[in-house]
Amino acid sequence: MKKFITLITALILLSGCVSFKSPLPEGYSGATSTISDSFSNHEGSTAHFYIVSKVNGLYIEDSGYKTRVVNSGRGFNMTPTMVSRDVAAISQTITVAGFVQFATDGQAMFGDNMLVTGDIEFTPVAGALYKVNGKLTKNGSEVWIESSSGEVVSEVVKSAIKKES
Repeated sequence: MKKFITLITALILLSGCVSFKSPLPEGYSGATSTISDSFSNHEGSTAHFYIVSKVNGLYIEDSGYKTRVVNSGRGFNMTPTMVSRDVAAISQTITVAGFVQFATDGQAMFGDNMLVTGDIEFTPVAGALYKVNGKLTKNGSEVWIESSSGEVVSEVVKSAIKKES
């Protein structure tokens, strides 16, 4: 139990040290496009989030983090706060994720987040608008990037199917 408390304390202290990188390569001055995070199934204290968490292996600000910061201290009331970011219109690795965002740590400890995450090799079109979207279910979740018209334009990342016990 003492090790568990020490681990939790260390994680809390380190969580204040989050350092996000720019989604654009250093010194990049070429064409860009925009990828936005999205959400669905908002029910007051939970929502399904679909986000970009990394670009080319570097952590960037995402809507899960932003929502936690904006809603801190509101208890079970959560208003999703979405992030959009410009990305270079070049081939790159985009890490996407889908999960249930909970308003409180207690919910997160005991709730099923239905997490799905993975890397997508993606070349956005200059000036285009995209969003991350997906589907979360207890039997398996999916996440992808789609165009502003709703067309899926990336591979679909799928979680492992959960077997009934």
